[in-house]
Amino acid sequence: MRKFASVSVALILAAGFFTAAPASAAAISNGVSCTKLNQATTVSGRKYKCAKNPLSTSAKLTWLSNDCLVSANGYIKSRNSAASISAQYAAQIPTIDLGIASETTKQTEIQAKLDETNLRLTTAQTKLAAATAAADKKVLTTAVTSWTSAVRAYTSTLNATISHLRKLEAARTVAINQPVQIAADIAGSKSTALMICTKGL
Repeated sequence: MRKFASVSVALILAAGFFTAAPASAAAISNGVSCTKLNQATTVSGRKYKCAKNPLSTSAKLTWLSNDCLVSANGYIKSRNSAASISAQYAAQIPTIDLGIASETTKQTEIQAKLDETNLRLTTAQTKLAAATAAADKKVLTTAVTSWTSAVRAYTSTLNATISHLRKLEAARTVAINQPVQIAADIAGSKSTALMICTKGL
């Protein structure tokens, strides 16, 4: 009878030991209250620290996994810098708009000069083709050469202006869209942080 009682006590103690272990381990997880700031521990290979949750307005200390803290602090840092970055992009737009207006005017003016020069070149080429006198051919040949050079120069300037204009337009698109993308990235970062910091994990 005593032997049976001893075995029974041993079984009860063993049962108490094995049921208490998981409860102790489960006591430390995201969101569980703690008292000592920066106290660290490891549960099932996962590191935790006693800290204030960066995602909460509460000053309460709770256990937070290292993954939670890294993710949450990354989100906070991105959020805090977003306003400044977005403001910088917004400040660029008026300057870019001035550049676009200037280059557009320049493009129009150069195109007009190129059109006029092409017309003069065509006229000179037509006259040269019809000329019979050697003196006339010499003068017209010089004119054709001169107008051809002018056409090339205006074309080169026009292409450079168009290229610069496209770069300005692309920069304006970035300045408008980037703050929107930043906001979307921050929202995604917050969602990820909230998921990683879910209470009980």
